[in-house]
Amino acid sequence: MPLPGQRDPGETRAALAAWLARQMPHARDIEIPWIEIPQSSGFSNETFLFDAAWSEDGAPQRREFVLRAQPRSYALFPHIDVIAQQFRTMKLLARHSDVPVAPVFWAEPDPAVLDQPFFVMQRISGEVPGDNPPYTKSGFIMELAPAERRALYQSGLEALTRVHRVNWRAHGFECRERARYGPPGPRQLHGYFAYYRDWACEGKPHPVIDPAWRWLESHWPEDGGELQLTWGDARIGNQIFHELRCVAVLDWEMTAIANAVSDLGWWLYMQRFHTDGMEAPLPEGFFTREEVITFWEQRLGRRAEHIEFYEILGGFHFSLIMVALARNVHRLAPDQMPADFGVTNPGPRVLAAMLNL
Repeated sequence: MPLPGQRDPGETRAALAAWLARQMPHARDIEIPWIEIPQSSGFSNETFLFDAAWSEDGAPQRREFVLRAQPRSYALFPHIDVIAQQFRTMKLLARHSDVPVAPVFWAEPDPAVLDQPFFVMQRISGEVPGDNPPYTKSGFIMELAPAERRALYQSGLEALTRVHRVNWRAHGFECRERARYGPPGPRQLHGYFAYYRDWACEGKPHPVIDPAWRWLESHWPEDGGELQLTWGDARIGNQIFHELRCVAVLDWEMTAIANAVSDLGWWLYMQRFHTDGMEAPLPEGFFTREEVITFWEQRLGRRAEHIEFYEILGGFHFSLIMVALARNVHRLAPDQMPADFGVTNPGPRVLAAMLNL
């Protein structure tokens, strides 16, 4: 969805070449021969794909990169720090886990370079299940045989369970705790979502979010004994696949220390969103809800307690994101989205059906 204020590729190319020269002092004649700023993204991050070419010790070099910068004039979350949330998390995961992530190279906290902090990582070859159009209707997923889909899905789900098996206490992941909302656990989670709701809705009533919040508050579990590293945006659409294998887990802007069942609930809600919400059947070969839960429990060696709560929380969370998205678009490009999109989009519709509203 193109929006006013998106970056100029030519200016970005020049700024990047000068910046890369400072990161690679031994490189000579650095050029950016190709750059692409995807026009359908840029809310939770601004994403640039680019190639860099240079010479080093007389030998030509060329590499493919991805740059992620904080959005400049809009946001889907109340707090965004691409370096602390994504760069550092991915760096720790690459060093201390078997979670497949793209190698990260440099981070730039100074907004003078590209107007916002950013980081650069390697571009990974492969395919990503699409959101628009949804992977449940078209794209490479629908071209696979059912057995191939099942192998791909299991690889993606296995990658999720690897996140939850990370020894976060031993390797410095404490930086992901949302300390401003209280100690890790139920109190912190409640504090974060109470603030997020106020921030996204700006005090305005919402026919689905309001009753969903009342339901959540009356069912909030006391599960502070379960604290794991959570991915946050746990879904198959945030994974890169090559030859039916998950080769990279993407988008760490929602990562936190919490009960890992929250990731499972988000995964299941997003699967429901891409089926019920898109009026599409579950692709043959994909795991059903029950199969997902069983697989996760077997890999983690524990019960997925309170899974219904975390599925509802996932729908509530996604509905807040869609309200923030609608607010941003209405302010920046009001002709690109219906005025009531924050209520009528598939996110809260699926949540309403889950709560029988």
